[in-house]
Amino acid sequence: MSKRDWLFLAAVLALAALLRLGWPGVTEFKLDEAHLYSLALDMAEFKAFPLRGIGSSVGLPNSPISVYLFALPLLIWKSPLAATLFVGLLNTVSVALAYGMVRRYWNGRAALIAALLYAAAPWAVIYSRKIWAQDLLPLFVTGWVFSALLAFVESRRKWLIAHLVLLGLIIQIHFSGIALLPVTVLLLIIFRKRVDWRMAGWGAVGAAVTVIPFGIYAVKQGGRWAGGQGSLLARPVQFSLDALKLSALVIQGTDIHSLAGAQAFRVFLATVPDFNPLLWLGGLLALCGLGYTGILNTQYRILHKQPETFSPKPEIGFIFALWLVLPILFFIPHLTPVYPHYFIILFPAPYLLAGIFLEAMLTRFQAVRHKVLLWLLPLALAGSQVWLSLALLNFIGTQNTPGGFGTPLGMLLDIGRKAQATGTDDVLIVSEGADPSGDSVPAVFDALLRGTPHRFIDARTTAVFPARAATIVLWPGIAPGTRAYHAWDGANVFATVSLRAGEGETMIIVGSGEMPVVPNPREASALLGNGAEMLGSGGDSHLWQLWWRAPGPSEAQYQVFAHLLKANGERAAQVDLSTYANWHEGDLVTNYFALNGEGVAVRAGMYAYPSLEGVSVLDVNGNPAGEWIVFPISP
Repeated sequence: MSKRDWLFLAAVLALAALLRLGWPGVTEFKLDEAHLYSLALDMAEFKAFPLRGIGSSVGLPNSPISVYLFALPLLIWKSPLAATLFVGLLNTVSVALAYGMVRRYWNGRAALIAALLYAAAPWAVIYSRKIWAQDLLPLFVTGWVFSALLAFVESRRKWLIAHLVLLGLIIQIHFSGIALLPVTVLLLIIFRKRVDWRMAGWGAVGAAVTVIPFGIYAVKQGGRWAGGQGSLLARPVQFSLDALKLSALVIQGTDIHSLAGAQAFRVFLATVPDFNPLLWLGGLLALCGLGYTGILNTQYRILHKQPETFSPKPEIGFIFALWLVLPILFFIPHLTPVYPHYFIILFPAPYLLAGIFLEAMLTRFQAVRHKVLLWLLPLALAGSQVWLSLALLNFIGTQNTPGGFGTPLGMLLDIGRKAQATGTDDVLIVSEGADPSGDSVPAVFDALLRGTPHRFIDARTTAVFPARAATIVLWPGIAPGTRAYHAWDGANVFATVSLRAGEGETMIIVGSGEMPVVPNPREASALLGNGAEMLGSGGDSHLWQLWWRAPGPSEAQYQVFAHLLKANGERAAQVDLSTYANWHEGDLVTNYFALNGEGVAVRAGMYAYPSLEGVSVLDVNGNPAGEWIVFPISP
């Protein structure tokens, strides 16, 4: 390579790196990302060796391969930023590998154009910027096709081992990778005379070895695993053109405004020019490349008997074409809905084909004006794509995008650092939801607050006032529990973290242990058999409050119930709520019941879950005296 070629390559890779590695705080970190990060961190800290990954959209768990990969950067730096930058780095390397592949088999000009189009492709950028298993695919897929060229075109037979092992890893990283299996099978058939089947056998063994951990998990699951597979396979096969539409969207880079969500995408579109015609042109160039490689292959077959006409280019173009076409056709019949990220496995095939086509046109047309126009095409296309990507990053990093891009990771990390800086050994995260396994905000802070004692409060139904100094993180919202903390005189504001415009702010307060006044306190103590003590009630029949004091930590799970009663004693409404996890002795708890009815009293109590065994109310002598307490409702 000349110095000029190195300079051009460096510029393209710098662009790819900027778009994929720049502004790592502007990345999503929601439920899936938090779960995957937590599993990888457990492995990096030698706390666990997972046999499965997180759940998938098809209803089956993922292989743990992505967990193992994400654990690698966390060995060096235990932060979500490390895993995020790792994804961007792998995808930047995939741009370099794509360049090397096209340069090896075509020439430097085609390689430069292909790498430029790939570096700037909007969806290739988007799918390079977060902790998501499928975002790891492009480097492995590029290596998979490169090894295919080495094995089948150059007859370097040992590379078939790498090709099959990479295919096994790709399928485990994300189920969509199975769409590449027909490509490999077809290549084995077409190039069977060049295949060393011993190498194929070793490759199959290598791929099988990578599946061992997941296989152990499947065996341990037994009937449950088989049942999950059976449930999936029992679904009716559907046929649709979704694969064509979504693959075109991903290849062209259209509709990236969908990340702004259904409410804000029009605001984003008003801030950028309409680049769709240029983006459509990018798709057309890929189709032209597909057609051009088909013509090359036809000519090769016609002239194949003349040795002097032999060139590897037709075979290479044919493999690129299979790579682009077969996965799309694979998803036309489908058992589950088809999603855009299924077509990450196409990267960077369309850009390689477009680069090959434009290089052929540059070779054919020698006039200066033609060359200028032909060079302007990829430059204008890449320029518009870069503009769109940078504008989108700026928008989703500064504007609220409900239903779209989540709160950026940088802001979440800032909240976590400030919560830890209070110095208390009890951090309460107050948001809508309290289950880290299924609620996004708890999942996020369960991952970010590792090593710091923390618990979760569902602000829609609960507020907890600790008896000792504690940190309370109030996620934006107007739920009853959140309002209760804002009205609490026993806490001081430690810090606020402003989120994106229109998203509000997260307030971090520190409670001193001073308890709020309990409304309508009971004249007599109401101690329950599990140690909880009911203290008073408030509100009305539409949003009724029950105040109680928690005992020490309990391994048992309890539900709180409230029955709204009419004057004649009939039940008008009923609400059962889960008590928050990790009781601390002396916690003052208020539960909010949306009874939404008319009545004169509420009877309330607790029962164990899932046994449904009632918790007794104790009399002054400590003997069971019923299973509920009746609270009158003030008119």
